[in-house]
Amino acid sequence: MEKFYSFSQIFRKRRAPLYFLIASIIEVFTNHVASGASSASVLAIASVCLLQYVVYTMKMSAVRKENAEFQQHYHDVEEELNDVQSDRAMTLIENHILREFVAQSEFDQTIDLLLKRYVPSIREGLGLYLNRVNDEFKVRDSRGITRNSKAVFEFDERQLKQLKTQNVIILRGQELRNSKIYQCFDEQDKPRIHKLCLLAVYDKNAISGVFLTTNLYPDGVDEQQQIKLAKRLLVCVSRNIVKNQDYESYRFELRVTREQLELRALADQQFKTPVIMLEEFLDRLRQLTNSSRASLFLSTPHDFSNCKSIVDCGMTLQAGVKTRWKEHELTLVRLGLNSGENTSLSGEQLENHGVRSLIGAALVSPLITNRKRIGAICLTNQECQPFDERALRLISWASQFLSNTLLKVLNHANIEKQARQDGLTGLVNRRSFDELIDNAFGRAQAAQSACSLILIDLDHFKSINDTYGHQAGDEVLRRVARILQDRIKEIRSSDNVIAARYGGEELAILLPEIGLAGAERIAEVIRHSIETAIIEFNATRIPVTASLGLSTYTSQAMESVQTLVAAADGALYQAKSDGRNRVCSLTSAPV
Repeated sequence: MEKFYSFSQIFRKRRAPLYFLIASIIEVFTNHVASGASSASVLAIASVCLLQYVVYTMKMSAVRKENAEFQQHYHDVEEELNDVQSDRAMTLIENHILREFVAQSEFDQTIDLLLKRYVPSIREGLGLYLNRVNDEFKVRDSRGITRNSKAVFEFDERQLKQLKTQNVIILRGQELRNSKIYQCFDEQDKPRIHKLCLLAVYDKNAISGVFLTTNLYPDGVDEQQQIKLAKRLLVCVSRNIVKNQDYESYRFELRVTREQLELRALADQQFKTPVIMLEEFLDRLRQLTNSSRASLFLSTPHDFSNCKSIVDCGMTLQAGVKTRWKEHELTLVRLGLNSGENTSLSGEQLENHGVRSLIGAALVSPLITNRKRIGAICLTNQECQPFDERALRLISWASQFLSNTLLKVLNHANIEKQARQDGLTGLVNRRSFDELIDNAFGRAQAAQSACSLILIDLDHFKSINDTYGHQAGDEVLRRVARILQDRIKEIRSSDNVIAARYGGEELAILLPEIGLAGAERIAEVIRHSIETAIIEFNATRIPVTASLGLSTYTSQAMESVQTLVAAADGALYQAKSDGRNRVCSLTSAPV
């Protein structure tokens, strides 16, 4: 029994394997046989050992199972605790962000805050908010994107469907690079876009906007948790955004209405001429839309190649630049008239129509009356920034308003023009010229600047009437008047050069801010042009020459307009006395 108990102690060892049990039983059996014990006692001892091991094994199995269950429970509790801590941290973050959103009274401030949260560094990422306007997604605000990225973003139809059901989708790899929205970004922006998160903003169960970002928030958190946070935020943010959008919409409509009333009140004021009213109206429209320049063009219906700018205003341009700018405007106006609707162009769109310099953005609105396109308003900007919705609304209203009033304005302007013009030559008549020269002389005196006057008399004009008839004489006057108008267009002056019919066959040219030397060159060019012009009447060529006398205002010698006119008249008399067909000048009135 002494050996039995020693082996029993061995059996009680927790890690005694089954083969060790069998070996022990065999050893006990051998020892007892050798000592002369009976087979029954040996078998009984073996059975007791075996049963003891079975009981031990069952107890150990139960203990191991209990330990495993405890470990699993401990792990579950630990995970649950971590989730609680994580949820608490996320809730704190969410509440903090929502408090910031609620504190913002402006829609743009809310979006700006959201962009800064999701894109803390523009070197590493980018973000933008797209506002849905008439099924187009236009950039409302952005962070980190270049100006060359498109102003309107396109979505794949499948992506829009996903957004409606999932609220948040993430584009990566080939799916991202093949998407339409990825192609809307500038090449400089694309290297920072490794993934693109699309977050839908809702208004009454419809997508009213999409928030795009290359990052989810906060950093260092599992993406699924980031998505859950984004979804919860968007539910609250959508309410705030929709509320702000309603407020912004109300403010927008109020502002547009106020600006329309301002333009209407301006047009209802009393102006010296209808053209001045158009200039003031157009310039105020330019200011309200933040445009560089604004022009009003008139066109004959169904022939848009014959367009003419009647009013333009805006920033001052050098002569060569202004010519190219107006050529671009003419191209854009013809484009708008052909389309028959508002046309907004910028960047690449302008280049596609041949406008590759000077103008970065343009907006054209045709003037339509009785279903006929009679002209257009053209707004242009140096900056490559498309015109916004407010500018579109204002130019639409302005074109409609002018369409209804322009014919009346032009009729008044035409009557005024006829009152100021000589009926035969189309030049300014004597009464208007006297008023204009008084004004120009007064400005020259105030500024101590130059002012020159040229008087022109057609040589032997009475002989032309006697030889060829009075109708031929009228034709000679008309042709000489056109020569003066053509030469005037070539003169560069900060003020308007004026040509007038001074009386009978005598004509006059007023040259503000042009001194004696410049006036003499101009007079000689005019004299030579008249002498070399081919003037025919009834297939008969009529030789025509002219004598020109000029004078220039100087503070020392000229005290009044009458002195200036008398000096020019004296110079003209001198030119005739010296043999005609020549230019003479005086700087003071003859005694």
